Amino acid sequence: MIIRENYVITGLLYQEALQYAERSKAFTSNRHDFHSGGLENKKKKMFEGKLGEKAVKMFFLDNEIQFVEDHTGYNKRDEYDFLLVNKTEQLKVDVKTRTEDFHKRTLEMVEQAKTHPKDIFISVRLFRETNSVELVGWYTFHDMIQKNQIENQGFLDNYVMYDKDLRPISDLEPLILHRFIRVNPII
Repeated sequence: MIIRENYVITGLLYQEALQYAERSKAFTSNRHDFHSGGLENKKKKMFEGKLGEKAVKMFFLDNEIQFVEDHTGYNKRDEYDFLLVNKTEQLKVDVKTRTEDFHKRTLEMVEQAKTHPKDIFISVRLFRETNSVELVGWYTFHDMIQKNQIENQGFLDNYVMYDKDLRPISDLEPLILHRFIRVNPII
């Protein structure tokens, strides 16, 4: 399995993230927007999240993993960031992007987990100065439900997975590499 130390987001991938953030800022939910700054901050947070997703896209491409990237309209809730597919199964993947050194946990809103569950969560760290992303770790929906750690920091209830609870990225190999690998990679 190919795992880069950092995924630098440039060119077309960078532009895709920027365009999506610009279009979606007015539609981003206020329900989980606990950052101040109005529309411009929503655009910034959406852009940062999309850069994290582009790093995971690069990871999948490097490893020839068969996937469908979410193309839900910017004014609708997405059901996944990536859908891993083969002839018999599919897994919904959600990318969780953090931006600060002190971010040591990954959150999923309880309500969203119940109404729009994902199968795999991949936590990534964006370094804004370089537009580079480090893959931090991952966990499954089952891991999260089994841990059942719910915290509320004054906003909404969130399932919480601390970094010590995350699986290493290399442990994705037995779960996805041979089940979702492309037979004929698209370049």
